[in-house]
Amino acid sequence: MPIILSPIEGYDLEKNRWYVGRGRNGNVGLWDGESFLVIGSKFLHNLIKYESLHTNESGTFQPFMMIDEGIMIESFGKIGWDAHYGRLIGFECDNKTKV
Repeated sequence: MPIILSPIEGYDLEKNRWYVGRGRNGNVGLWDGESFLVIGSKFLHNLIKYESLHTNESGTFQPFMMIDEGIMIESFGKIGWDAHYGRLIGFECDNKTKV
């Protein structure tokens, strides 16, 4: 059974977080506090495009869910890239999410 979501309002968006949604150029965007950065294409070349938050009046990106980037549970080390990569990563899940 699918999880059914409503669009996220602009005041609930968190800066520097990724969202899944519906956009003119792509369906995953990074909210920079003013617009979404999405990967689009132009003449067979990939590039970053900006899309404004969709409202009833205007905009081209409609966010539905923040992407959980996870937290490192068991890293390879304690500092630098060794702390960034690892063996186990954890994600928040609610009773609607199946892992």
